[in-house]
Amino acid sequence: MSNTILFVFEGEILEGNIFNNIKDTFFSTPESATTIKYSFCAEIFQLWNNVKDDPDLDILEVLKERPDSDIDNLTRKDVSEVHLFFDHDAHSRPEETQEEYNLKINNLLETFNNEFERGKLWISYPMAEAIKHCKTKPENCFKDSTINISEYKNYKNLVNENSDFKNIKEYDENTWFYLTNINIQRVFCLINNSYKEITGYNEINEWFEDNAIITKIIHEKQFDKFIKPKNEVVALSPFPLFLLYHFGESFFNNCKKDERIKTCSFFCYQ
Repeated sequence: MSNTILFVFEGEILEGNIFNNIKDTFFSTPESATTIKYSFCAEIFQLWNNVKDDPDLDILEVLKERPDSDIDNLTRKDVSEVHLFFDHDAHSRPEETQEEYNLKINNLLETFNNEFERGKLWISYPMAEAIKHCKTKPENCFKDSTINISEYKNYKNLVNENSDFKNIKEYDENTWFYLTNINIQRVFCLINNSYKEITGYNEINEWFEDNAIITKIIHEKQFDKFIKPKNEVVALSPFPLFLLYHFGESFFNNCKKDERIKTCSFFCYQ
């Protein structure tokens, strides 16, 4: 069976840099999975509308029908996993209430819940730039760690003015371990309303046991705690969580060695 992962991204430039770095850092050995990038360059709802009513429809064939597709020679048997990375994008539909938009996100997560079938959806809150939303000293967490949905348009500037991780091309293995650890703690605080230093993979492995469980829980908590009452989201990046999901405990064991994480209480995510 093929060991090839198709990464489907909403955008092209930033996501392309993220893909290239992940590929070079973690998928460059002969035994690694082959990785292929596809930039959808549109909202995921366009893709969802094409597949939602037909569970047997091959998502790869839908992608190949788009103009300027660069995956024409691929078939589904050539691809073992499909992972989709899209932004929260709530600001793009001002005519909808957040309740209406939340229902659509839930539908997306129900449809794209299995990487071996129609694909597994990973959402950036608020957008792909959230991977940079971090400081080298966690005690210096962004003051603006919650982002108002009406201010999504300013988020890129906010990150670029405050991040210590602006240049994705410079990320190395240790950078990813650190960012993964940060996002693990952010997710834990978001879900549990408290900070706890995660010291063992067994404390979080249940997040990944059922299809898309962690992506569903994250969105539920974002909506219940921040989107509905405050019209805000807290910054979370799915790319480190994907690496943890794919590589599992061995990847986590490298992440948890960073002593810097202990200095941040993550109050902003409680």
